[in-house]
This record gives sequence, structure tokens and C-alpha cells, in this order.
Amino acid sequence: MLAYFIIGVSLLLALMVGSQAIATADPKKLIKALRISAVIILSVLAGFFILTGRFAYAPPLIVAALFFMRNKSLFSARQPSAGQKSDVETDWLQATLNHDSGEMDATILQGRFEGRQLSTLSRMEIGEFQQECIADEQTMAILESFISRKFGEDFTTESGESKSKEERTRAASNDGPMTRQEAFEILELDSKASASDIKAAHRRLMKKFHPDHNGSDYMAAKLNEAKDVLLKS
Repeated sequence: MLAYFIIGVSLLLALMVGSQAIATADPKKLIKALRISAVIILSVLAGFFILTGRFAYAPPLIVAALFFMRNKSLFSARQPSAGQKSDVETDWLQATLNHDSGEMDATILQGRFEGRQLSTLSRMEIGEFQQECIADEQTMAILESFISRKFGEDFTTESGESKSKEERTRAASNDGPMTRQEAFEILELDSKASASDIKAAHRRLMKKFHPDHNGSDYMAAKLNEAKDVLLKS
């Protein structure tokens, strides 16, 4: 009779420990509570069989209880490792994707922007780089993924194909005179930019896209037009 009472009390204790851990919804505490409950139940059952003279049933239960007591690491809540990254390399890019943050970046391996990170390029520079590597399908796939993550739909055409800055500027110019909004976009400025900001942006971009620096006459002309539109209006 005493043995049954002990078993009942032990089972009740184990259930209380387990229910408390479940209520907290903490995986580590839950697993710890279940392990402790298993040790209590197995130990009580082993004691019960010893008290009732059924010694043959006790050793396996004792071994099982010792197993749960000693192998804590097998029942610990494992968290996903932080900082996991995936690396992909093409002829043009060495790209890295951070699994935790979802952030993506890539080092440019050749061409005009060799050694630069994609994240450091302006929209206009990304468009220029895109024209350099357009024949490499793997590189283009990575670049389009980067553009989508960083700029969203604002950088894509209706068909889903990314355009370079020059292509988008040409398309806009076909619609008539350049607007202030288009001029701000070409100079990579917001609508609150001052006259000094406009002049500084024009100088900076002309250094990059002037024909003497591997740029194009068309883009140089558009930069000049954008500056004129904003300063004369």
C-alpha cells in the first residue's frame, strides 16, 4: 500500500513539474522538466519493484534513469547557429547571403568597378556594371536579386528586367522635356536639395560619367541638362 502511495505522489510531482514548464513555453525549461520527470518516474518505478520483490524489473529502469541524468546534452534545446552565410562565386561576383538578416552583398571581381562592393555602388553605377556583365547569366541572376532586395520594384521595368540608369534616362527623355523629378533622379538627389547640393552632385557624377572617364556623351549631356533644369527653375 505504501508503495502505491509513493508512486502516486511521485507521478503527481512529475506532472506538476512538467505542466509548469509547458506553461512557460520555454523550450529549454520544457526539455529540462521532461528529463527530470522521466528520472523521477523511472526511479520510483524501480523502487516500487524492489519493494515488492520483483527485482528483475528494477535494473533496466535504474539504467534508464541514469541515462537521463547523465546525458543532459542530448536533451538540450538547440538553437540555430548565428551568422550562417552562403557564398556564391561567378566570373564577375563573389556574393554572400546572410541567412539570419537576409542581407546580401557581393565583391566585384573584374571590370571598371573591380574590388568594390555592390552595396557601395550608386544606382547609376549599378546600371553601368550591369552593362559590363550582361552576357553572364549567373552574374545577372545575382545582380537582379541584389537590385530587388535593395531597391525593390522601383528599379525594375514592367517586364521585370532591370534597366541601367542610361536606359531609364533615355526612356524618360523620349516623353518630352526633362522634368524636375527626372532631374533630381538623374543627379541622385531628393526634392529638398539646395543649389549647392545640385552643383556638388553634378560635379561628382561628371567625374564618374564624363566621356574622358569611360563614361558616355549621352549621360554627360543628361547630367548637364538636369543641373540646368534645377538651377534655372
